[in-house]
Amino acid sequence: MIFWTREIAGWLLVGLALYLIRMGLEFLTDFANPKIVEAGIVMLTGLGVLRIGVLLIRISAAARLCLHEQVVPIRADRPAGK
Repeated sequence: MIFWTREIAGWLLVGLALYLIRMGLEFLTDFANPKIVEAGIVMLTGLGVLRIGVLLIRISAAARLCLHEQVVPIRADRPAGK
């Protein structure tokens, strides 16, 4: 059941990443005083967090699939590998 914890953490990280990317876009769209360097740093951080969040979601989905996978027994009358 640890995969549920991983999936929830992944979705929280995706939400945080979207917030960081939005913050970076707000830095760029401030026409009176655009903060280009700060926007780049925040957006790169957001993209890194997004990548980690999606990775956690993929790992939890793979764990759920492996848990529910049924092992098909090899028949004795057929050689293995064919």
